[in-house]
Amino acid sequence: MLNYQIEGDGPPLLLCHGFGISFNIWKELSPTLREHFMLVTVELPGIGCSPHPRPSRPYLNETVEALESLRAALGLDRWSVLGYSSGSRVAEAYLQNHADRVKRAIFLCPALTTWGKATGLRIAIRMNEHLPSMGNWVLSSWRIQFLIRLLGFNLRNNPAVDAWYAEITSQPVEILKETLRSMPDGGARPFIFPNQIQALFIWGHEDWITATPNRLSTRDVVIHANHSAPQTSAHAVTESILAFMLEDQTYS
Repeated sequence: MLNYQIEGDGPPLLLCHGFGISFNIWKELSPTLREHFMLVTVELPGIGCSPHPRPSRPYLNETVEALESLRAALGLDRWSVLGYSSGSRVAEAYLQNHADRVKRAIFLCPALTTWGKATGLRIAIRMNEHLPSMGNWVLSSWRIQFLIRLLGFNLRNNPAVDAWYAEITSQPVEILKETLRSMPDGGARPFIFPNQIQALFIWGHEDWITATPNRLSTRDVVIHANHSAPQTSAHAVTESILAFMLEDQTYS
């Protein structure tokens, strides 16, 4: 079973972390959110203390079924799901397979990027198939730290960079690669999930990874944030979450 933690009391809200980052990504959001929800934070397969997925099955498939097993083990009929960064694609896949178990969905800093950036990721994945040591090299040392500073923090100095680096590099490199491989079309494919699910997309205005839509729908909100929004723009994130989740009394 996935390693998980539970905080708070209220309607259950599952939190799915992003690339190589576990429970710590939620430490700025949890104090406010746990006043309204029962937060179920997980470590996805192969991350931290969670068991590794079976190599014979696609990573997203294993992850979705692991989350569904956790829901059943906790005795929850339905829960809402929040996915951050690459975890937003985990949330999407869960909705596609278990929509009847989801009340609402939130995609925070969604893993949706431009075709150009997605092409770069697809090329890197293809190169790794022929030369895995190159992928290991990129995902280590100063190179991964630079990518964290670039993509997560827009090259701004922040104490959290070192914490992200320590946590990401402590994870098995093959799990990091599986996470990247699980991005549909390298992250360029639009999100697909059942229309009956009420959903919110929270985009960061300064997010260098995501492709914030030019035309916003009622499902979209843009905040002043980069890709490290859960930690560096926690107030704006929690305000958006609460406004969406508590917009009607029938939910709570």
